[in-house]
Amino acid sequence: MGKRIPKEYILMHKDIPVCLMEISDEGVLGTYRKNKEAEEHFPLGGQMNDMKFHDWWKDRAIPKTRNGAKTALQKLGYKSTNSALVDNLALSLSDCYWIKPRAEDLTWDDVNLFANDFVDTFGELTINRDKEIDIRKETEFRFATSQGELQKKWCIDSSGKRYMIKGNYGQSFQQSLNEIFASTLHEKQGFNNYTKYSLARIRVEGNVNGIGCMSYDFCSESIECISAWELLQTTKIRQNESYYFPLKKVCLGLGMSEENFNSFMDYEIMTDYLISNTDRHMNNIAVLRNPDTLELLGFAPIYDSGNSMFYNVPYDLLDKVKFDEIKTHSFIAKESKLLSYVNNRNAVDINKAVMDFDIYTKDVFERQVRTDKLKRLYERKLRNLEVFQNGKDLWKSRY
Repeated sequence: MGKRIPKEYILMHKDIPVCLMEISDEGVLGTYRKNKEAEEHFPLGGQMNDMKFHDWWKDRAIPKTRNGAKTALQKLGYKSTNSALVDNLALSLSDCYWIKPRAEDLTWDDVNLFANDFVDTFGELTINRDKEIDIRKETEFRFATSQGELQKKWCIDSSGKRYMIKGNYGQSFQQSLNEIFASTLHEKQGFNNYTKYSLARIRVEGNVNGIGCMSYDFCSESIECISAWELLQTTKIRQNESYYFPLKKVCLGLGMSEENFNSFMDYEIMTDYLISNTDRHMNNIAVLRNPDTLELLGFAPIYDSGNSMFYNVPYDLLDKVKFDEIKTHSFIAKESKLLSYVNNRNAVDINKAVMDFDIYTKDVFERQVRTDKLKRLYERKLRNLEVFQNGKDLWKSRY
């Protein structure tokens, strides 16, 4: 049997042809050729060199490590998430990039997920793994690309708005409850640039009722999202250098004011400290831009705060948590050291950060006993933040 010849696709930004790509049946990118007349529309993350563009393409696929992905792929007849990406024309609900088979006469209006109906069968299969689903009801475009390892499913409400439902790791519902907790904190602060999460009912393993969370898409045909990780691919970073200042340099270079960068980061770092969010990695920070004018619109609303409130700490270890030893996936590994980047220590109103913990009584019964300990840990964090606002550098002391 002869070697299969890769198929040719055109990477499109809406209806602008960006480059000609060779992609194998397995979804692997081969050679490509840029459209010199539209270089400004080439993905930012792939502009530096060939390797960066190949990485940008690979990152577009749903992670194969997503909970339930292997089973979902088997049921849908895909060999990999990469091949599923190609079959879906690499469409996303986060930006306006897609691939057009070279021989087909398709337009953005024909395919885009912001305006055309779709069924996220892959997401449905990862969240409701034990439920029988009639995949014959699929539309031509089966699901949107999305990042992260948690089960996720895109849906369309009765008014046509797109929203995402997320599940949790393990048997606990705490990650979803944490999203509600974080939303409440931002609301109490009067901070508007955050993603509001609401509770959603899902079916979990064993075909029983469970709790997830849902949020509306903050992207559209006129607003697309670019992760901090993609932005960082446009600049050289020294070994072991914190990502904070390189990201700031890139954002300012794209037109963001230093005031806007500092005020958003100050608030996000301090509220993440309060809720002990240990997962503010560079794909959980993003900026928004206009896909037509390429104008930077500012930071994306704060999202994905579920890996917080000591969700993965066993009950018997909650009393032994040492704040100065908490590790985080962010600009720097030590949580308290993140506070050293804060310019305005009063970006969070301590008096408006007193929280109600009743939301955690919705978790599975054996997890509800954690609530009092979570409250005590949060109140300790609140006192620490007050000390920080009074001038104490927490990363230099044991607190």
